[in-house]
Amino acid sequence: MNTLLVKSVPLGDFVEISVLTRGWETELHALVNQKLPIKFDIYPRSGIPLEIQSLLQQQGYSSQVPKNDRWQHFLVPNSIQPAAVQI
Repeated sequence: MNTLLVKSVPLGDFVEISVLTRGWETELHALVNQKLPIKFDIYPRSGIPLEIQSLLQQQGYSSQVPKNDRWQHFLVPNSIQPAAVQI
C-alpha cells in the first residue's frame, strides 16, 4: 500500500476507527471489504495487522498521513481518491 505524506487531511467522509476500541481489527477488515474510506488512529499501537495490510493492497487503498499529525492515517480506496499533495 502506498503511503503519502500530505499537507492537510483528505476531503470526504471517513469512517473512524480507534485501536483503543475492542474488536477494531474485525471492524477495519469489514470496512476494507466494503471499500469505504477510513480514518485510522494508530496511536498507541504499532500498526495494522499484516492480513489487513494485504487486503488493503489488494483493494487498491493508499494511506494518506497528514504532515502535522502522523498518528492519523486516512485509508483511501482508489475508486474515490481525493486530490492529495505529496510532500
